[in-house]
Amino acid sequence: MFESTESRGSNNEKRVGIVVDAGPAIGYGHAVRCLRLAKALEPIAAVSFYAMSAPCHQFLSSNSTFDIRSANLDSLPPLVITDLREPHGISARIHRQGSRHLSIHDLGLAQCQSDVAIDGSVMRLFPYLKDSGRELFVGPQYMITRMPVERRELRDTVLITLGGGVTAEFIDHIVDSISVLGLSVVTTRGFSSGSPLDETELESAIATCRFAISSAGTSIYDLLASGVPTIAVAFDTLQLRTADAFQEMGAVLSAGLFHRLSPGALLGCCKEVLSNQPLIHRLSHAGRLLVDGKGLSRVAEIARRQLWLTNQTKTYMAC
Repeated sequence: MFESTESRGSNNEKRVGIVVDAGPAIGYGHAVRCLRLAKALEPIAAVSFYAMSAPCHQFLSSNSTFDIRSANLDSLPPLVITDLREPHGISARIHRQGSRHLSIHDLGLAQCQSDVAIDGSVMRLFPYLKDSGRELFVGPQYMITRMPVERRELRDTVLITLGGGVTAEFIDHIVDSISVLGLSVVTTRGFSSGSPLDETELESAIATCRFAISSAGTSIYDLLASGVPTIAVAFDTLQLRTADAFQEMGAVLSAGLFHRLSPGALLGCCKEVLSNQPLIHRLSHAGRLLVDGKGLSRVAEIARRQLWLTNQTKTYMAC
């Protein structure tokens, strides 16, 4: 006996489903990176989103023209990509329908028995178990970031990005703490109230700000990929692990947990980043080395390979 493969693919079968959750509680970094991936896959496949919550559905509908579906996971396409904070027991459901499963994670969280697992975080809270039936790609080179922005002539501005969830409510406290510096403040707010920055405004802020103050979630990877000197603020112990890991590698200045951070301590961090030129150079250089901004292309290529595999069927012929 021998095994051969032949394409069963047609244009109708080149479909990808992306299951994602995001909202005020967990921010919108999950939805943003899935949108980036969907746009990269759009030339070769029809992409449908499966939104696991109403805020996520609203965000995707407002920011894209993709097919947005509810959390009903019946009739899934041949390739399913998930980006979920919790496992949801979804792998078995995907496999029961004969689909391949590519899962995106952070910090080793939400591990599941997918065919391919990608974890772009700089560290892992839980190590991945060895599994001969699963491909594993880990490290910040696989973090899906925006395209790096070329730094230009600097302005007297500071970019503050604390994620898109409830943490964005603390922006005003940080603005008050650093007001004596005389810098203009540019903020992103995600799901919170107020008008969010459009892409052009955000690119300009990344290119020209003196430095950034960022939560240690997904947004910090965007900043490092563009070489922005960054002060990392953690809003929980998981983010603190990320901030400390980046600081140990020389890529950020970690200010620690926000609820323990005094206005004077934050102001001291800002003054250090503004005045210490060797530190500024070191942060920018180390950040670019760790997060090179090519994670999207790497993940898209992995997804393309999985999509190709779904269009192959195994047939068995007698010897």
